[in-house]
Amino acid sequence: MLKKYINYLWQILPLLKNSWLPAGLLLVAACLFMLFSPLPDLVQNILHITFYAATFSNIALLMFYNRNRPMFFVIIILLSYMLINYLKYFHGVIYYLTPDYANLVFLSIAGMIFFYFLPDRPLFSIDTVYFLIIVFAAVALGEFLSSAEIKIDFSPLINFGCGLQIFALVLFAIMVITMLLYASIKDQILDFNMAYASVCIMIGFYASNQPSALVLFFTTAAIILLIATCRHIFFILRKDPDTGLNNAYSFLVKAKKLPLKYGLGIICVDEYRHLLQAFRKNGINNIMAMVSKKIVSIEPDAMLFRCTPDEFVIIFPQAEKGSSYGRLDEIRRQIAASEFILPRIKKPIKITVSCSIADKKRSDANVSDVFIRAHRALQKTYKFTQNITSKA
Repeated sequence: MLKKYINYLWQILPLLKNSWLPAGLLLVAACLFMLFSPLPDLVQNILHITFYAATFSNIALLMFYNRNRPMFFVIIILLSYMLINYLKYFHGVIYYLTPDYANLVFLSIAGMIFFYFLPDRPLFSIDTVYFLIIVFAAVALGEFLSSAEIKIDFSPLINFGCGLQIFALVLFAIMVITMLLYASIKDQILDFNMAYASVCIMIGFYASNQPSALVLFFTTAAIILLIATCRHIFFILRKDPDTGLNNAYSFLVKAKKLPLKYGLGIICVDEYRHLLQAFRKNGINNIMAMVSKKIVSIEPDAMLFRCTPDEFVIIFPQAEKGSSYGRLDEIRRQIAASEFILPRIKKPIKITVSCSIADKKRSDANVSDVFIRAHRALQKTYKFTQNITSKA
C-alpha cells in the first residue's frame, strides 16, 4: 500500500515543477516571520529597499522584452505597498478602519484578478494605453469614494483580522484559490508564481498592522515575481511557448553536438493558414500542441523542434542510412489516422502532414546542409501534393 502511494506521489511531483520555487520562498518568509518577528529595523530597511529594487528591476526586464501581462500585476502590488504605508503614516493605528484602506483592498483585489487573467500581449501596443487608463481610473475611483466616505466593504462592524475584515478576507481567499486552480490547469511558470505572489500579498494585507509582516511578505512577492520573469524569459528564449518544444535557437545550439550520422526530417502541417483562419490563434496553438505530443509518443527517442509556426524539425540520432524514412513515414500515417478534439468543437478534426527526410552525408559540412536538402525536397513535393513523405 505504501509503495502504491509513493508511486502516485512521484507521478504528481513532476506536474508541480513550476510551483516548487515560489512555494519554497513563501514557506521561508512564513518561517522567518513566525520565528523572528518583529524584525530589527535594519532588516526591515533592507527588505524595504529590496522590495523597490526587485519591483523596478522586474518592470525594466518586462519593458525590455516587451511583455505586458505581468507588468500591470507588478504595478498593482507596487501601488498597494506604497498606499498602505502612506495610510499608516497619515491615519496612524486606525488606518484599517478608514474608507481609504477598505477601498484600496477591494480595488487591489479587482486589479490583481483582472491582470492575472489578462492574455499575454506586447507591452508597446495600444492595449497598454487602455490598461494604463484602467489603472488611473481605479486610483481616481478610490480617491472619489474615500473623499465621499464611501467604503466598499460589507463586513460586520467587528474587525475580523488585523488588516482585513471578513468581506475582504473572503474576496482574497476566493481570488487565491481561483488563481491556484487555474495555474494547476495551465501549468505555466508565470501563472504559478503570480498565484503564490498573491498569497504573499494577502498575508501582507492581513498582518499589515505589523511592519515586519508588511515588508517581509510584500518583498517576498516582489522577489517571486522577479524570479518568475527571469525564468519565463529564459524559457521563451529556448522553448516554443505553445508546445513546450525546443525552438529554432535551441536547434542551432544542439545541432553542434549531433553525432556523425543522423537523419533530419521536416514535418509540415498541411493547410496551416486555413486552420489558422478557421480556429484562430488559440485553436491552432492547441492543434500544434496535440500534433507535437503525438509525434513524441510515436518517437520518444527522437529530438523534436518547432522552428517555424507550421513546421517541426525531427532528428533521429545514430539512425542507419535509409531507416529514418520509414520512421518518419510512420509518423505521417499515424497523424493522418488520428482525430484531434478542440475545446468547444464537437466534431473531431483531421490533420495531415507532409514530410521530408535527409540523411547526414560525409560531404555535409554541418546541419545546415542537411536541413537545406530536406527543405528543398519538401518544397518540390508540396507544390503538387500533400500528406506524403519525400526523401532528399
